[in-house]
Amino acid sequence: MTSLPVRTIDALSRILQAGGVAALAFMAITVTYDALMRYLFAAPTSWSLEINSFLVVYLALMTAADVERRGDHIGITFLKDAASPVAARVITVLISLVGIGFCSVLAYRGYLMAHDAWSYGERVSSSFGTPNWIPYSMLPIGFTLLGLQFALNPFRPRMTDEKVNAVV
Repeated sequence: MTSLPVRTIDALSRILQAGGVAALAFMAITVTYDALMRYLFAAPTSWSLEINSFLVVYLALMTAADVERRGDHIGITFLKDAASPVAARVITVLISLVGIGFCSVLAYRGYLMAHDAWSYGERVSSSFGTPNWIPYSMLPIGFTLLGLQFALNPFRPRMTDEKVNAVV
């Protein structure tokens, strides 16, 4: 049985992943709508590009934690697969530490960007005028959750191919 913090982090990752599915569906509809309006009626939307640009950022950042939780990130496992169980464990810990460090720096810098955008009332220079803190806040949220998933990796059981297929 897993602890409450682990279940909470995993649940947040799954929720953001579900948001990514919804965002992708919304993007498909709005891009199609914008293309039809542009080419059939010569009346493109003023908001579609801006919203879909932010949703691409959402897809990249907010869903990464759940992908890491499932172990579906692209990785080079040649050394880890050829290593003994102890060496493979050391490699997992080292990869997790590098991931945590990378995510910590980007989460901190993202927080500074979002905070400054909030403090100065920055907005995107478009007709829609989205406040910049909204897309910027995806950086600290996404990278913090991804860093937490990296921190959990050494404690997760090593999945065999059969188990992975059963989980998915």
